[in-house]
Amino acid sequence: MNLLPSLTLLLAIIGADPGTDPFAPREVGPGWTLTHFGKGEQSRFQSPLEVAVVDGKFKLNADSGMLFFKRSDEADGVGFVHQTLEGDGSITAKITKFDAFHYWGGAGLMLRDENKPLGKYLCAMLETIHSKDPAATEHHMAASIRMRRQVGPEGFRVQRPDEVKLPVWLKVERQGKKFSSFYSQDGKSWKLLKEAEIEMGPKISAGMTAWNRYGKGKFGTAVFENVQVVKAKQGE
Repeated sequence: MNLLPSLTLLLAIIGADPGTDPFAPREVGPGWTLTHFGKGEQSRFQSPLEVAVVDGKFKLNADSGMLFFKRSDEADGVGFVHQTLEGDGSITAKITKFDAFHYWGGAGLMLRDENKPLGKYLCAMLETIHSKDPAATEHHMAASIRMRRQVGPEGFRVQRPDEVKLPVWLKVERQGKKFSSFYSQDGKSWKLLKEAEIEMGPKISAGMTAWNRYGKGKFGTAVFENVQVVKAKQGE
């Protein structure tokens, strides 16, 4: 029995052929998967996230998409480089490049319950502080967060983010229902960005993401180094 025609038809229906669908999930490094969600639901998500991994460094290029921090008819639309984290633990990384992001763009570390639009998450991120001066050619950078604690009208975003300079270390950790996000300028002393209770399942995704809502063909680039996903030991 020849199953090839049926398989080809199935792939065409679900659009999951990595050879023809640039949004299809794929492995980008040992233990790391690139997943896109929001395609077709988020009108500003037009191009897949570009990911390159060299010598353990993750380079993410984004020219569209948006990680919404509350319920929206456009939902989320981003690429997410992730691996599974079971139980308590954390993800930490050093960001050495954050360049050409629009002020509605950003990049950071995320713990997420479901890799689909309107999934619950906490993201520690860098974002561009938009200058009100129309003649400004340089925009400052800040550490901030986005999160979704429930699928509903609630949302949260830090309104007065902390201005930072590269390199910046970010960390997001889980202890049961408590999720916390931090940043550091030296990788040793950490400042809390946000702590919140979020109901998530025992297995979640930990990883990196980037988006650039008004990129219009201009890529925002973020480089993550020393990325570590650590499962907490029992009793900690």
